[in-house]
Amino acid sequence: MSDDVNKEQTTKRLSMEDLKNLVAETVAESMKSQVEEAIAPLKEQVTSWGDKIVNTSTRSNKSAKYFTDPDYKGFGAARVFRAMAAGRGDPAHAAQWAQKAYDDELGDQVVKALAGGDFTAGGFMVPEDLELDIIDLLRDRAIVRKAGTPTVPMPRGTLTLPKQTGDITATYVGENQDITKTEPVGGQILLSAKKLAAIVPISNDLLQYDVGDAADRFVRDSIVKRFAVREDQAFLRDDGTEAKPRGIRFWAQAANVTATNGTSAANIESDFKDLIQDLEGNNVDMTKPVWFMAPRSKNHLITLRDANGNLIYPELRNPSPTIHTFPIFTTNSIPTNLGGATNETELYLCNVSDMLIAEVSGMELTVDGSASYVEGGSLVSAFSRDQTAIRAIMKHDFAVIHQESVAIKTAVTWGA
Repeated sequence: MSDDVNKEQTTKRLSMEDLKNLVAETVAESMKSQVEEAIAPLKEQVTSWGDKIVNTSTRSNKSAKYFTDPDYKGFGAARVFRAMAAGRGDPAHAAQWAQKAYDDELGDQVVKALAGGDFTAGGFMVPEDLELDIIDLLRDRAIVRKAGTPTVPMPRGTLTLPKQTGDITATYVGENQDITKTEPVGGQILLSAKKLAAIVPISNDLLQYDVGDAADRFVRDSIVKRFAVREDQAFLRDDGTEAKPRGIRFWAQAANVTATNGTSAANIESDFKDLIQDLEGNNVDMTKPVWFMAPRSKNHLITLRDANGNLIYPELRNPSPTIHTFPIFTTNSIPTNLGGATNETELYLCNVSDMLIAEVSGMELTVDGSASYVEGGSLVSAFSRDQTAIRAIMKHDFAVIHQESVAIKTAVTWGA
């Protein structure tokens, strides 16, 4: 009897223990469910923040190259050009296209520029911060800029500069004699904005299907190349007529423009000596003298040897070539088909510190899908080729402040 009672009590105690465990598990599960339900929004928010941090970091890394790598300089302006072409000249549509096409910080900058842009009767004005990258690239590719020619702003489109054409003189005087009064002989140089326009046709397929770096680079390089080539032609050899700048060739005083001595090594050395004397003999402050020549001339000099087979100008083979310690800049904008024999070129020695480029800030942009442009001497329709024509305009002028700072040899036929 006693054993049965003990057995029944033990069974009851086990049942009570199981019940307690069951209750405890139920309460724990309930509390866990309530806690998870309470912190779920927080977990979602933290996850969202984490994703945003990762995305922002990735986006910043993706954008860094556009602001730090020189190879991507000018992409901002190129994107404005492409967006305006895609938007058919409508800034609102252009901004929408750019927002979809470019998921990076430079893209944000372009969208902002298009949304709050400056408009003129001629078209859209590329913001100055984006335009400056194009100017920097011009300094690398246009040799007159690359040589170190100073630039100054010309905000009103004109600029008047003083020019000294004669020096103050000093004299010795005896006792009780009057000192002779002398004054510098002066003049003025008036600069006015000249329009440099470039038309860049862009394939509509390129606009529609390619939103990558290759298309941006194509647009940028097309613009810079067109500006650089024409600008060098103007700053070197344009005569100042028909709304063109007056170039170095026509700033030089007549006494400093002389014909070459000939093609022998001795004649060539005499040419260099004459040009240096033209500047130094006129008291030119030789702070930054440089040579400008056609590639043909340099390529002849680089192989020129004396009677013993030694290179006469070995310094031409250096990474930064020089002659008589002065840097050399070559360009096909100095022609090699001048003169009656149509095989002549020119050699320039200039102190670039006495030259000046005056610029009006702002690059004007116009887009037209039905425009025509000249290619290879023929008129081409952008519409018939399924292209969009972009016209970019820059305004500037060029001057030589001290005309004696330029000396030129003509009729050069080295290497012809």
